[in-house]
Amino acid sequence: MHQARNESSFEDYRASLFRPGLDGLRGIGFLLVVTAHVPAVWQFSHLQGWTAVWVFFAISGYLVTMLLIREERKTGAIAYGTFLTRRFFRIVPSYAVALVIYWIALASLPSLAGEYEYFRQELPYHLTFMTEYTHSPVFTIFVHTWAVGVETKFYLLFPAITFLLIRNEGWRFAGTLAAVVLLTVTAPLLSAQGSFLAHAWCAILAGTLLAQILEWPRSFAVVAALTRVPAAVPLALVVALFVMLRYVEVLPAVTVVAVYLVAHVMLRDSAMRRLLGCRPLVYLGRRSYGAYLLHVLAIHLGYILFGSTTVRAGLLTSGFAIAVTIPAAELLYRAVERPGMALARTADRATAMGRP
Repeated sequence: MHQARNESSFEDYRASLFRPGLDGLRGIGFLLVVTAHVPAVWQFSHLQGWTAVWVFFAISGYLVTMLLIREERKTGAIAYGTFLTRRFFRIVPSYAVALVIYWIALASLPSLAGEYEYFRQELPYHLTFMTEYTHSPVFTIFVHTWAVGVETKFYLLFPAITFLLIRNEGWRFAGTLAAVVLLTVTAPLLSAQGSFLAHAWCAILAGTLLAQILEWPRSFAVVAALTRVPAAVPLALVVALFVMLRYVEVLPAVTVVAVYLVAHVMLRDSAMRRLLGCRPLVYLGRRSYGAYLLHVLAIHLGYILFGSTTVRAGLLTSGFAIAVTIPAAELLYRAVERPGMALARTADRATAMGRP
């Protein structure tokens, strides 16, 4: 197949772990998530901001699987304990700090007393990363961390099942594909909550499938050919998806578009990748975990200041939430995330030194 000049070759792809554009994609995803959580601005509904979580899932599934495949090919096996240590220090400390911040804020502000009661009732789920299994009748203040719960279980289960139990790459791909098909087929038979979670797992596993496909030259060439289009094409797919979702919720379509976006950004040096590579978006993407954890509290503080029922109040709240969340996420990154990652590297070196 013909290779375009602005296209990554298979050799270049295999030689590098750097994935330009994905941080920027996360940054835009965070901004879209904010719009999803401010319903007073009815115009935000056109943006379908909740779909950004599907993009987060696709990116996570892809990156984790790609890195594990490279490690296995380099060393002959994956260091599962080391992987879990890194994920623990990347996720748990910041999550714990965010949980305490929400707890203090809710307990201290009388206007959030109702949210505090929900928070207390759901606390066992939050503490065990099981927030996706809460059954609250409303969108409570910490329930957005259901996505963290899904990703945490993915980190625990996927490497153990896929890389420790299945050593053949072909069988590994077949097993992952079978899981995606099974979840897609059974999702309509489940409760509304169960169906939603099944499709969320499809999104993250679809990202893992992309990583596996791109490690083989022939399938890499197929994906490269499918992404050999101008940046206007994936953007048109996004617009078409948003229009469709206003009338019918087809979650497999969200997964397909999310994975296609990831593939296009990785393989093509297009205008879209250059936009996603701009410093503000890259910066926001690298702080997106802390920002995601904290933004709903910032939105509720905005409601206290500006109200929550008018478009004007919603716009002011959105701007306030972004203005507050980004520096708060920076503080969380410097005080918790970065030291946690340093501890993980120290633990890795100590483990390596103790090996025979």
